[in-house]
Amino acid sequence: MQDYSDIVGEVGDLPPMPIVAVKVLELLQDPDTSVKKLAETISLDPAVSARMLKIANSAMYGLSRQVTTLQNALVILGERTVRSLVLASSMSSVNKSYGLLEKMLWEESIGCALAARFFSIKLQKVNADEAFMVGLFSNLGKIVRNNNDAERYQDLVEAVYNGAGEYLVLEQEVFSNPYHLVGAAVLDSWKIASLLVEAVHHQMDFNTADVDSDVANLSALVNLSAAACSRLGIGQREPDDDRDVAASAGAVFFNLSEGRVDDLLEEFEEVFDLNRESFIS
Repeated sequence: MQDYSDIVGEVGDLPPMPIVAVKVLELLQDPDTSVKKLAETISLDPAVSARMLKIANSAMYGLSRQVTTLQNALVILGERTVRSLVLASSMSSVNKSYGLLEKMLWEESIGCALAARFFSIKLQKVNADEAFMVGLFSNLGKIVRNNNDAERYQDLVEAVYNGAGEYLVLEQEVFSNPYHLVGAAVLDSWKIASLLVEAVHHQMDFNTADVDSDVANLSALVNLSAAACSRLGIGQREPDDDRDVAASAGAVFFNLSEGRVDDLLEEFEEVFDLNRESFIS
């Protein structure tokens, strides 16, 4: 397994996990934690509390009645979902600033999380909440790069937008390590489960013998999700109509036909439009 401590020297300061997320994850490890205590902890951050309620009432969960309290939301959603939603609600605080580029990075992260959850349910390959979290974390390395070396990172983004080359190719010319390895290093420093760390790390190279099958499935799902977001313009300046999602490594890994991919993209676009406001606005 990769020694992620080696990455810290190249990246610089790694961001701490958002404090409310830290406290909630600690509480969830205690079997005696009450729903009331969880709700009290989450309520320490009004922004996270408000977004949690908004997400719980979103079309993604299709609840028949309006959720009006955090305690009710926690009971209805369950532990796994609460963990992923708290992380999603607090992750935007990792950004040191919040301009157009940061907004696009956040939208891409949320889009990938929602896509991964959607594809996991449709393909029945991995746990939906784990897929959501890996999708959410998939761009963490880009966020850290933008925080720590904004000028070089933004020049890289502009070069990609202006047609100078593919992101991963140009990134190698500018930085020592790819963004997905940086993201994995941050997650490792946060003590996130190794399955999720490795899935973020291998989102571009999951189809090899030394990658565990569970990691490969999650990584392939995120790879497919990222391709879908690029095609639909989620977190991008505009849709990439030339992006062949069926030819992505993730789609090939799951043996998806072009027709199946087109159907899934059409359905996911509707899902994202229904849930976008709950997560991003």
